[in-house]
Amino acid sequence: MAFDIATSTGVAFGLAGKTPRATTIALGKRGATQAARFAKAIQMTRHLVRKYEPDHVFFEAAIGGAHANAFLIGLAACVTGTVADEGVLVQEARIQSVRKHFLGKHLTARDFPGLSAKDSRLEIKQRVIARCNQLGWQPRNDDEGDSLALWDYGCATLRAAQSAPLGGLFNG
Repeated sequence: MAFDIATSTGVAFGLAGKTPRATTIALGKRGATQAARFAKAIQMTRHLVRKYEPDHVFFEAAIGGAHANAFLIGLAACVTGTVADEGVLVQEARIQSVRKHFLGKHLTARDFPGLSAKDSRLEIKQRVIARCNQLGWQPRNDDEGDSLALWDYGCATLRAAQSAPLGGLFNG
């Protein structure tokens, strides 16, 4: 399972090697308090983990380093704490690694010199959606597209970790 955590959270889930599913969950109406949104994140996470019983959950790290949005960090804490409380392994993924895996390159605004930062961001999101569609997945929005990219990255990461290294008896 993979969470692209925001006030509109994309969630992708499914078995590795199979076609994943995705959904988008709004964490409260406009004007909702942060506390209400945190509560909704906990409820959403608990429901999804109990319903789909993932063995591993990936979530996108908050962007911005020391300047990361405190609210998004709080949402991530709610999601990851709930996942851990349910006894499921949880792992952070950096957007740079996810994009490089999924798109072949970590695209940034620098890759689109003629576009504003906002338009560059939208272009990157459209490329993620296009890649999802190419794989036969049908995200309804960029939140689902990002969660599907993260899910794919998570599956590849787990597969790589579970693969036996070549060498020893099989070397040369």
